[in-house]
Amino acid sequence: MVRRRLLLVVVGIVLTAGAWGAVGLTGGPERTLAQDKGKKEKNPLEGKKGKTIGTLSAKGEAFIEVKADGEEKARKYVPEWKGGAPAAGGGPDKEMLKVFSTLKVGSRVEVEWVFHERFRALKVTVLKAADSK
Repeated sequence: MVRRRLLLVVVGIVLTAGAWGAVGLTGGPERTLAQDKGKKEKNPLEGKKGKTIGTLSAKGEAFIEVKADGEEKARKYVPEWKGGAPAAGGGPDKEMLKVFSTLKVGSRVEVEWVFHERFRALKVTVLKAADSK
């Protein structure tokens, strides 16, 4: 009886060690190098720029919020930063601030954006102006 238990414990240890060894063999750098030979390198800007079409739900002096089609919540967009540090004359893109000031809440807009720490509006196009009610 004791021999049988000892044998079961030893077999369990051997099987567990074999399983861990197999994981180590398939998850190591050898596997990665062999599998990555056929793959292209990922573009560093992938997923960091795009276009959004939706309704302008709010705006401020230096931001707009657009509720995209099919989204539950509006996303905030700010202008890109231009000119370095504030002491050196840097600040939000003045041209984009002018565009933001002309927009009316409720308008249908298309925003071209890039993600640098937050969503930055590069271009805003009014597709349909808000009703003047």
